Amino acid sequence: MQTGHIENRLSQLASYSPEPLGAGRCQHLAAMIAGCVPDWSAELHYDEHGKAAIVIMPEDPDDEISPTLIVYTSGSAFHLDELCCDSYHSLGEHGGWTDILRAVQIRLTWETAFPTTLH
Repeated sequence: MQTGHIENRLSQLASYSPEPLGAGRCQHLAAMIAGCVPDWSAELHYDEHGKAAIVIMPEDPDDEISPTLIVYTSGSAFHLDELCCDSYHSLGEHGGWTDILRAVQIRLTWETAFPTTLH
């Protein structure tokens, strides 16, 4: 029986970490966003330590109603955070790229479901 091969495979799965964020993932996210909220953008940013984050913003960055979303990796997960009206909070932690895409899409659906009206 080849238990060594199975044990090695299990240890690889346990130490899995998401692929780093880069231009390809940013383009993939931007294409998905274009289908939900065409006026929004996705930009790849790096902090002073070289850690990448994808920042998703409305057309008007000074818009006080629409949030800015931030996707980043930490440990073995993708994270989605939100900055809105000087308030910053976590929207969740996700194990896979498709999970984070779905979370962003759900959050952006709220932006189109309840448009702001001018009186």
